[in-house]
Amino acid sequence: MNTRKFLIVSIIIVLIILIAYATYLLMTNKKTGVCQNLGCSDDAVYVGSVNSDKYYVCDCHYSKRIKPENVICFSSDQEAQNQGYTKVEC
Repeated sequence: MNTRKFLIVSIIIVLIILIAYATYLLMTNKKTGVCQNLGCSDDAVYVGSVNSDKYYVCDCHYSKRIKPENVICFSSDQEAQNQGYTKVEC
């Protein structure tokens, strides 16, 4: 009976650790270099096009449609908005 309880407790602990790590990744917005794949620096979390006034999170399907030569990168909402861009939710 003790072995069974130990196994259950161990599984619960592992699940808590996995959930905490997944939450950390989401909270820090580290999405395995999606912005970097679009040609942005490490601190970028948003992209827009120089031919538009819209900006998106880097893993948005709209961001993948921007031609590489037209990509503009932003490290914050404030930076994008200061340059006249409006956020589009995906």
